[in-house]
Parts: sequence; C-alpha cells; structure tokens
Amino acid sequence: MNYEIQPLAWNYCPTCGRKLAVADDGERVRPHCPACNRFFYDNPVPAACCFVAKGSALLFARRAVEPCMGQWSLPGGFVEIGETAEEAVLRELEEETSIRGRNPRLIGASTQPSKLNGAVIVMGYVIDDWEGEPAARSDVTEARFFPFAERPSLPFQAHRDLLAVYDAIKRK
Repeated sequence: MNYEIQPLAWNYCPTCGRKLAVADDGERVRPHCPACNRFFYDNPVPAACCFVAKGSALLFARRAVEPCMGQWSLPGGFVEIGETAEEAVLRELEEETSIRGRNPRLIGASTQPSKLNGAVIVMGYVIDDWEGEPAARSDVTEARFFPFAERPSLPFQAHRDLLAVYDAIKRK
C-alpha cells in the first residue's frame, strides 16, 4: 500500500481558537499557538489487535465498516483517550465479537501508513484467557474461528506482520 500522506493541517488552536503561527520547537518548524505556548504535532495513532485461539483455530472478524469493509481482519481497533492499549484490545474484542478476554500479552507492534491518520502503530496481543462464543457486534458482520489452513487473507499490512510474529511464537 502506497499512500500519499497529508499531515493534518493545524490552522487554529483547539484550546483558545486563535490562528496558529509557525515556530521552531528546537527540532523543526511546527504549528504553534503563541497565546497558549503550545506546539501541535502530527503523531501516529495507536491501535491494538488480538490473537484469540481455540485449539489451533484463530479468531477473525469480517469488517462492517471502511476501510476494507467486507474483508476479514483480526479483532481490534483504536486506543481511546484515557485507556491503555491493553484495555483497548479487551474492549474492542468484546465490542466486536462478544468474547470477554483477560490478561492480554503484547507480542509486537507494527507501524503502517494510513490515508486517514498519517500513520497507525498497531500493537498485537495474545489473549489466552477468554470466555464466550463469537458473535458479531459493532463494526463487524461475522466473527469466527478459522483453522490454520483456512485463514482468510488480511487487508492490513500491520495485521499480516503481527500474524507472522504470532505464528513464529506458536512454532517454538
């Protein structure tokens, strides 16, 4: 995937509403509010996905929203303000699949370009401690376990990268 990344255009201060100036923060020139003495940065957006296994089968969810609507992906989503990545992955797992997980274990991260966000840092978590049966809920139309040989292709490079890490760990 090659995207032309367009950084978010900061024109006005979200705190005081004044027009921003351009100033050097010591590293580079960035949008700055002289009244609030605050710089504005274009940072990657954090997200989390998870690996939930039932025997040798792995849980996937069919997306009900863009991007990649109708395609299968790992359960997950964006980390919200005020929550940790671990809380986010457990929330997203339950919101999308009805499965309630506990004790997520980080196995890796992958940073990928994003048309909507500039870049996304996706953290992958294994969830061995879970309960429930998969049922599609918000943002997905279907959730089910796939045996290794029948896994669907994944549209997101970050998910493919993290799946390779997961498989390497499982082979050991």
